[in-house]
Amino acid sequence: MKIRFLIFLLVVYGCETITKKSVSKNSEIEKPAQKKIETENRKFFVGDFDNDKVNDTAFVNYKWNIDTDEIECGNYNCDINIEFKKTIPKISFSQSLGIVVAKTEDVNNDNANEIIVFSRTNEGMWNNISVWSFKNKKWKEIGKAKAFIGNDNDSENRVIKEKGKYYLVIP
Repeated sequence: MKIRFLIFLLVVYGCETITKKSVSKNSEIEKPAQKKIETENRKFFVGDFDNDKVNDTAFVNYKWNIDTDEIECGNYNCDINIEFKKTIPKISFSQSLGIVVAKTEDVNNDNANEIIVFSRTNEGMWNNISVWSFKNKKWKEIGKAKAFIGNDNDSENRVIKEKGKYYLVIP
């Protein structure tokens, strides 16, 4: 009988929700704990991909939940946009848990460098890696792979040229 009572107490107190108490003039009111959210604004210097002789910058903004150390989506689908100056359209990624953008050399011989995008997935250390080219005021994905990403920070050297062809190097 004592074990049943202890299990009952464990279930009752284990299901208790976290609350913060605030006191009003007449009574005490309980309300749920607030999430700690901050906006993260990231800049990535990506070289001259639109061939205007000016280095470009990619901007990625998202809300970050400090308690869970994850992106705060607000719903079930985490869409992240990579934005640029006004004349360049954004690139959108759905189901992404984080974005890193880096420049890479001219892959398609249009005299402008391309960008490489690392999009974190919910599959642990697996990321989607894609190479993007900007031509005729439009983005075109010219290569895509899935790769295991560790603590390797050498992202700019993931695209190599060998015998006139370009390859996406996956460690």
